[in-house]
Amino acid sequence: MVSIEQAQREVDRRIKGTLAAIEAGCGPTATDAERAVWTSLLALGRAVMTLFFVRRASVWHRGSRRYTIGDAEYEVVGTEVAEIGTRFGKVVVERPVGRLVGGARFARDLPMDRELGLPGGFTLPVVSTVARLCAHMAFASTRALLKSLFEWSPSSRSVLRMVDAMGAQARPFLEQADVPQDDGEVLVVTVDGKGAPAISSKEYARRARPRGARDKNRRHCRRRRRQEQPRPRRAPGKKSKNAKVAAVGVLYTLRRMPDGRLDGPVNKRTYATFESYRALFQWVHAEAVRRGYGTSKFTKVVFIADGADVLWSLQQEFFPDAELCLDWFHAVEKLWKAGKAICRGSRRERRRLEVWVAEQKRKLRKGLLPEVLAELADALAATALTGPGNKYRREVLTEVLAHFEKNAHRMAYRHLRREDLDISSGVVEGAVRHLVGVRLDGPGMRWGRDRAEAVLRLRCVLINGLWDDFERFVATQHLRLAATPVPTRTHDAVVKKAA
Repeated sequence: MVSIEQAQREVDRRIKGTLAAIEAGCGPTATDAERAVWTSLLALGRAVMTLFFVRRASVWHRGSRRYTIGDAEYEVVGTEVAEIGTRFGKVVVERPVGRLVGGARFARDLPMDRELGLPGGFTLPVVSTVARLCAHMAFASTRALLKSLFEWSPSSRSVLRMVDAMGAQARPFLEQADVPQDDGEVLVVTVDGKGAPAISSKEYARRARPRGARDKNRRHCRRRRRQEQPRPRRAPGKKSKNAKVAAVGVLYTLRRMPDGRLDGPVNKRTYATFESYRALFQWVHAEAVRRGYGTSKFTKVVFIADGADVLWSLQQEFFPDAELCLDWFHAVEKLWKAGKAICRGSRRERRRLEVWVAEQKRKLRKGLLPEVLAELADALAATALTGPGNKYRREVLTEVLAHFEKNAHRMAYRHLRREDLDISSGVVEGAVRHLVGVRLDGPGMRWGRDRAEAVLRLRCVLINGLWDDFERFVATQHLRLAATPVPTRTHDAVVKKAA
C-alpha cells in the first residue's frame, strides 16, 4: 500500500514537474505548450486524488474494524487494490473490504466507496459528466470527447451503466424539483408525440449471434445476408423505422402585463416518456397540481393538441375544466389537403389554391366555421362518384369534413384570440423536435426501450435547465451502478399494430 508520505512526495514531484514544464516553454508553439501543461496538470490531479484516497483509507486501518449499516454490523476483513476513475484519470488505491459479522458467505461491502460516494468505482463528477454528454450526443462520441479532453475514457460497458443509473434518478428528481414561484395567471397544457427508432426482436436476435458465427469477410457477409433475407419494397407512405412513440407534454404559463396583454411562455417545463400517453398525462397532471392547478391560482387553463383521439379522451379525464383548442397549424394542414382535392390542377394553378386556403383561414379566425363546413360539403356534393381521381378526392373531403365537425367545439379561434390566448402547439412541437428528434431519431439508431427512456429523462432534466440541481439530488441518493447494463428490451411496432 502507498503510504501518505509517498503520496505526498509524488504530489510535490508533480508540482515541480508542472512548473518546470511551464518554465521550459514545452515546445515551439502555444499549442505544444498547452498540451504539455495540460498533461502535467492531469498527472498532478491524479497524484492529489491518490493522496486523498490514501488519507481516507488510513482512517479505516487505524480506527475500529467494525461499523454498522442500518441495524446490521460489519467488520473490515481486508483490503483490495482497485482503480478509481476520476476526471484526471484512473487512480490505483488500496481500499478496505468489509463483510457482515458472522456472514462470511455474504456479499462483500466497500465501506470507503460508500462513505466517499464512489458509484461503481468512479467519482460522481465522472458519472454525471458522462450522463450529461450522453444526453447530448451518441455514446461513442461521448467516449471520444472524454478521451480528447481528459486523455482517458470509461469503457463502453461502463458508459451504459452510468446512463442507466443516472436515468433511473431523473424522474424521481423531476417529481420533487422545486416548482416555479412566479407563474402567470393562465396555465397552458400542450401534448404531442414523436417516434424514435427501436430495435426489433428480429434485429436483436441477429445482433446477439456469437461472433464466431459471423463471416470474417464483412463485405461478403453483408452480401450473403441480403440474398438470404431480401428486404421487401416499401409501399408509398410506409415508414422504414420500427418506431416507439415518445409522449411529450409541456406546461407553461402566460403572465398579464401592465398593458393588459399576455406574455409568455413563462416557466416552461417539459416532460416525456415512452411508456404511454396515459402515463404522461398522469405525470403532467401531477406537476400541474403541484403548480396550483385545481386552486384559484390560475384564472384560465388552456389545453392544446392535434387531432389524435387519445389525447382528447385523456384530456377529459385529467383536465376536464380546461378551454380546448385544436392546434391551428393542424387545422390549416387539413385545409391545404382539402384545397388540393377541390382545386384540381393546383400544381399549374398554385395561386388559385393559395387564395382558397387563405379565405378558409380567414373564416376560421373570424369564427365562421359553419361557412367552412358548408364549403367543404358543397365541394363534396359537387364531386362525381366516378371519374379520374374522384374517389380519392371524395375520401379526402369526407375525412376533412368529418374531422372539422368532430372538433368544432375545439376550434373557437376567434374567442381564444380575443382573450390573447395561444391557439397553436408550437411550443410542444419545438420540444418534441429538440427532445426526441435531435438525440433519439438519428440515422442508423436502434434503441432498446429502457435505455431510450433513460436518455429521454436525462434530456428532460437538461432542457428544463435543472442539471445542477439534479447533480446535488443524486449526491444525496447514494448512487450505485449495476454490475451489468440494463438488458435490451425490444419493440415490434408492426406486430403490435397487427395485434
